[in-house]
Amino acid sequence: MNFNIAHGELVSFLQSSQSMRKTASGSLKAGLIAGGGALTGGLMLGPLGAMIGGIVGSIVGYVKGDPYDGAVQAVTELPASQRDALLTEVSEILITAGAIANTLHLEGNFLSSLEQFASQPQVRDQ
Repeated sequence: MNFNIAHGELVSFLQSSQSMRKTASGSLKAGLIAGGGALTGGLMLGPLGAMIGGIVGSIVGYVKGDPYDGAVQAVTELPASQRDALLTEVSEILITAGAIANTLHLEGNFLSSLEQFASQPQVRDQ
């Protein structure tokens, strides 16, 4: 299994796109509110309370959250060449993640994969 942590186009996009930063911040805020509602409901009423709390928390997160466009909008605003490179890189990451998920469930593969990843100089020397 080969891990590659250097995904230049994706990292560049995430660091430089003001729209993507706003999207990440707004999503995180809404998600934390929704999660807080689910946690509170679950603690008070069990699984049904978690569901109700999650729904109520999601609504509160939507109402209280800052407006933002999603990642799809941010990607569509990129120049065609940059958008194509980004989508190719993201596709490769998702395919690799799927392949990794399929092999990690086999006994012993998780530890060997973790050892291989941790032995990379880029990971080890940080």
